[in-house]
Amino acid sequence: MKPDKSKKKREELTSSLKVIGRIIKDTKPILPSLILAAVISLLSIILSMLAPELIGTLTDGIYDYVTLGAPMDLSRTARISIILIVSYLASGILSMITMIIMNNTVSRHYTCRIRVDMSAKISKIPIKKVDTTPNGEIISRMTNDVSIMGGSVHDIFNIIINGVLKLIVITVLIFISDPIMASVIILFVPASIFLSAKLAARSEKYFDLSREAAGKIYSATEENLTGFDTVKVYNLERHRQDGYEKLSEDYRVKSERGYLTSGVVQPIVAIVNNLAYIAICIVGSILVIRGTLRVGDLMAFILYTQLFSGPLESISGGMSMMQSTIASARRVYEFLDSEEMKEPERKELDEPCLGAVKFENVAFSYTEDKPLIKSLDLDVLPGQKIAIVGPTGGGKTTIVNLLMRFYDPDSGTISVDGRCIQEMNRSDVREMFSMVLQDTVLFSGTVYDNIAYGNPSATEGEVREAARRAHIDFWIDGLPDGYNTRINEESTNISGGQKQLLTIARAYLSDRPILILDEATSNVDTRTELIIQQTMDELMKGRTTFVIAHRLSTVENADVILVVSNGDVVEKGTHRELLASGGLYSEIYNSQYTIVK
Repeated sequence: MKPDKSKKKREELTSSLKVIGRIIKDTKPILPSLILAAVISLLSIILSMLAPELIGTLTDGIYDYVTLGAPMDLSRTARISIILIVSYLASGILSMITMIIMNNTVSRHYTCRIRVDMSAKISKIPIKKVDTTPNGEIISRMTNDVSIMGGSVHDIFNIIINGVLKLIVITVLIFISDPIMASVIILFVPASIFLSAKLAARSEKYFDLSREAAGKIYSATEENLTGFDTVKVYNLERHRQDGYEKLSEDYRVKSERGYLTSGVVQPIVAIVNNLAYIAICIVGSILVIRGTLRVGDLMAFILYTQLFSGPLESISGGMSMMQSTIASARRVYEFLDSEEMKEPERKELDEPCLGAVKFENVAFSYTEDKPLIKSLDLDVLPGQKIAIVGPTGGGKTTIVNLLMRFYDPDSGTISVDGRCIQEMNRSDVREMFSMVLQDTVLFSGTVYDNIAYGNPSATEGEVREAARRAHIDFWIDGLPDGYNTRINEESTNISGGQKQLLTIARAYLSDRPILILDEATSNVDTRTELIIQQTMDELMKGRTTFVIAHRLSTVENADVILVVSNGDVVEKGTHRELLASGGLYSEIYNSQYTIVK
């Protein structure tokens, strides 16, 4: 049992050292600023080291004057006093400059770069990872954990410069001054370092757990804000609040244990340092009485002891806070190291895309134990309008996800114009598709910007034409700022139907050979639906179109209707053919009209 425990501790230590090493490696871009801060900090340390000797010299002069009646050199005393004041002021100013450099460097460059890297990573990881990771968890890592990592640079800098380096300088000075007194101080160092390392290591596991709990809180907050209306409608405020309180309590308990364990490090080190201080006073007093040590030297050593405690507390404090940093850094690096989608180089297509789509023996499942699509074969000719209908959960949207390469099939191939899309760069694949989803997505910005997302290089005239074809230009012109009207973050200042019309205009503007409509007119009124349906019929001419529909009245004019159930195409044909066959399509169609009647 003990060997296993020892092995686990060694593995944890190795893991922590690797994380610290990577943090240091990531500071390479800000190395010049760190070196400048280190040089300035070193000058500050050297100036602060002058004080004990100067105060000791002043003390000897005053002591000799009071006890022995020796004459006092006032000019020398004044000169030393001025040097002492200047050294203290200069040391303080240099320390302040060091902190300004560190704060600007870390916040502007180090943490900013990590967040940019994480943002870029999001576009490279598989959609499955994004789908299975709560949004709040990712936000927590990009904000809270990265901020804590920024503090780690301060901690490491503090340990190396204000801790180790200052400790070495003081040790050299006190041994030069008096080896016996220096030995008394040094005796207490191992105890301080041992206690710091021991307690800091114990706090690490609690910080790991507290960071996970913090991620859950971010996720819950994001859900509460996203589903604000739903929470209000069903009077779920108390229920959601109870859940949030449980998460907060879990975070409090876990973080409290971590901070409690790490928080006792500095007080314990301070106690050890005070014991060293007492020892110096006792030993020094004995030496002064025996005449082997001057009063000024004793005063200098007392001050050195106080200065000596500073580096030890810096090291212990840094070690305790580093455990929190390591926990956050692990979560950040875990995300940055997550597997990326393998992408071939982008290639310009030799010929324009015609829109012939073929599924050959395609099988797919979101989870290995629950196969969804078992063996899908489909051959779509250029310019055809393909309707995909069927029960909820049958695999309609999954077919579109595979077409867009949001997911890749487990087996089989999907090709466009004879080119296997699994062998193409995803960006090249998506350049062939325009898409309008049932769940509209608009971004903070102007109405113009949101339409222009379909083609960022489009002219103003082309954007306006897309709006006209989507029958939304009259609404935009009626807005106070027209196309420059800003849409807020949650798009609450426009209606659901208007959102849908804007995304339809965006699809018009993109003008790509293959069009995907996922219940694209579900959020507009009947009159607007009829108008849009007519203009969409114009848009679909000469383009391969996939229409996912629940209202079968919208797909009656499709060239081919695929009835999908349990991941398989169970029926295929035109509207009239499927009605005549009396199968699942006929059953769904008749049930909808029965409900209407």
